[in-house]
Parts: sequence; structure tokens; C-alpha cells
Amino acid sequence: MSELLRRKILESSHGGLLNKLRIGKRRDTLFFNDIFIDYIKTCENAGYGKEMKETGSKWMMLYFMEIVPASIKKLPLFVLGRVMRNVWADGGLMDDFSISEKNGLIEIKTRNEAITKVVGKNEFSVGLFTGICNILFNSEADVISVLQSGSSNTYVFRTRGTKPFRIEHKAKHVYDQLNALPSLEGSSIVSALRHNLFKLRKNRIYFRDRPLYPVENTLFHLLGNTGILMDKVPEISYNFFKKTVERNSSPKGKLNLLKGLLQAMGWGSVKIMVRKNIFFEIRNPPYGIQKEKDNWNFLINSILGYLWLIDRNFKIRKISASRKCVRVTYGR
Repeated sequence: MSELLRRKILESSHGGLLNKLRIGKRRDTLFFNDIFIDYIKTCENAGYGKEMKETGSKWMMLYFMEIVPASIKKLPLFVLGRVMRNVWADGGLMDDFSISEKNGLIEIKTRNEAITKVVGKNEFSVGLFTGICNILFNSEADVISVLQSGSSNTYVFRTRGTKPFRIEHKAKHVYDQLNALPSLEGSSIVSALRHNLFKLRKNRIYFRDRPLYPVENTLFHLLGNTGILMDKVPEISYNFFKKTVERNSSPKGKLNLLKGLLQAMGWGSVKIMVRKNIFFEIRNPPYGIQKEKDNWNFLINSILGYLWLIDRNFKIRKISASRKCVRVTYGR
């Protein structure tokens, strides 16, 4: 991560994070590994493995269809595997990745996947790699076998020889326009590192010793649109933040910290107003490439969990979204 910042492959600005890696220019956000993985674990344990697999597959299909350049997808498979390994290893998502194909069987091997290492067997990761195979081989891929041991994982697929279902999506130029960031001074990942809000260790970013990972934001919009167990997200978020945020800090101090976190993590330019309720205005939030309505409910519910540090009686009172702006009112 430090190398990406130094080489300006990862550009940081007020409320935004632009990733210009070779695999495709896109806007990323950072998110708390613990919150996201605990959510996936909660959904899988509650019997939503199929839905998690479908969401992971749809995200990767959209990502590889529209964001990864055609020139990258046409690379020889072993070269493409190296590019993908570098992207995901640099982002801290896994330590190793390889992909090979022989006699119609596709084998993907990974090491130390962030999700599988914590959750163990999970359908979400299977979905991610299924989606990749669907697009790279222009064919629906069936899962033949899965070995998820935590540290070392192997996924085997077979192509059907039939074209995968094509997913509707935003035009790429619309996605890029929505995610364009103005040049503003203020909180950024660079300033967060400079002021020790974040720490950089072994090329990974941490907040209070807990890891943050870069994510292309379409994933959060897809999850929000499923609506699956969104009511569990505030509790997951609260349990995370009560271990990482000082209990004796004032409400104002907690809100200032949250504002700095959201902006440095690339979620947009944040304004917080406190009256009877707490009002959030997020300008230039990250958009997804999915055709369906953009949905920031995962973030909105995560913020609610943070606000429970101030008052457990807070609820989401109102959500409104206009072009390039999301407004949320939280109150008792």
C-alpha cells in the first residue's frame, strides 16, 4: 500500500481514493475488515450462503466485464494470474493467487484469503472466483470442488461451453462521471497516515491495530440491494467500534473522529450537523456500476452502530439521495 501511494498508483484526495493499477482505473474505498467479514459470517451462518455466492459472483462479473480493460483480459492466463495476484496482494486481500486451465478444468489457488482465513468455508469466496471464470472464459462455470483450509485454498471449475448470463449495468462513462472527485483540500488517507489516525505495517493499513482493505464499491451497493440481514450491521459495527474508540471521549470527539475516518477512507466529503438529531451529508459518495439503484445502506447502518457509542437509542430516521449527495438523519 505504501508503494502504491509513493508511485501515485493509489491517489488520495479529500473524501476519495483513486486506484490506477494496471488492472483498471477505478475509485476504491477502504473499509473495516472486521465489520465486513463478521457480516459475511453472520449471513453464511444464517443460511444465506447461496445469496452470498450469487452476490460475490455478480460483483466479479460486473468488475471484470466493465472495469478491467479488454487488453488485460486477453493476456495469457499465467500472466493475467500474476497481475491479479499483485493487485490483491498489494491490497492485502490475500497473499497469493494463481489460475490455470487444462482440459476444460480451471483451477484457482489462493493463500491466506482475508475472508476464508477468518470465516473458514464460505460461499461468498466461491462466488467471487465463479464470476471471474464466467467472464474470463466467456462461459458459465460450474463448481467441481472447493477446498478452503483457511491458509491454502483450491477451487476447481468446469466451463459449460455456454455463454454466461449478461448482467445489465451502468455505462462505464456514467460510472466514471459519478465517481469523479473534485480537487478539495482536507482529510485524505495521506493526512490520516501523517497524523497517525492510520498506521502502515507490512504494506497494509490499520486503524487502532485493525486492518482496512480497499474495495471497489459496487460490492456494497449489491449487498445493500439484497437487504439481507442489514439489521445486523449496526450491532456488528457497534461491537467493533466499542473496542477501538475511547469510551471517555466526548460525543463531539467521537463525531469528529468518524468524520475523519469516512473522508480518509474515501467515502466522500462529510458534513455532520448536531441539533435535536444528528444529520449527515455525504457529498461525492462512491457509486457502483450495477444497473440497479445505488444503495448506501451498508455504510448507513455501519454509521448507526458507531453512533450507538453515543446513544444506543439512535435510529435511522430519514435517508435521501440526490445526484452526488446522500443525506441521513439519525435520532432517538
